[in-house]
Amino acid sequence: MRVLVTGVGGQLGYDVCKELTARNIEHKGVDLADFDITDREATHNYIENYHPDAVIHCSAWTAVDKAEDELEKVEAVNAKGPRNIAEACKKINAKMVYISTDYVFPGTGERFYEPDDPTGPLSVYGKTKLEG
Repeated sequence: MRVLVTGVGGQLGYDVCKELTARNIEHKGVDLADFDITDREATHNYIENYHPDAVIHCSAWTAVDKAEDELEKVEAVNAKGPRNIAEACKKINAKMVYISTDYVFPGTGERFYEPDDPTGPLSVYGKTKLEG
């Protein structure tokens, strides 16, 4: 199996790569500096050229409070970026694992959220992650 991991410069992406290494799974970790997920054509080209069996998408705009003031940038990274990756994965028949956030929920639950629970993001960050 060959895996591409986005967001390797962050905690989650780093840890995912570390785990893949421990399991002897072939992988490549990339970050926005070398793989701009907001650029549709570049994203498609990169994924098609590397041709992974799966992409584990860990990169995101994570400055939650700053997101309110940087809407265009946040939408590009958290909403359009995942769409670009999903399209490219579909094209080469690769699986995509998308890591989201609990910010897509309203925070009113009294138990752990399940993937099919109703969403209700209260912030720009949560809304853009849900769009992704």
